[in-house]
Amino acid sequence: MSTTRTGRDGRPLVTTPQAAYSLGMRPAQFRSWARRRALAPAGSMPNPSRGQALALWDLADIAAAVRQPEPTRPVRQGA
Repeated sequence: MSTTRTGRDGRPLVTTPQAAYSLGMRPAQFRSWARRRALAPAGSMPNPSRGQALALWDLADIAAAVRQPEPTRPVRQGA
């Protein structure tokens, strides 16, 4: 019996470092990237070394966010 939580597509949820590695980023870069795309963790798990719980990310959500174009910021016009 497996206790691994799975995402929408049946793949296991991944931790922030694993998600970051899959996109060639550091964890802090990944969290910033996810925040810009309004991507939220799909769950959490207790931290084995105490402290804050570890975020778990759904690879299907990450894949969908990668396929979307980069959000654009409004251009400020000089006065």
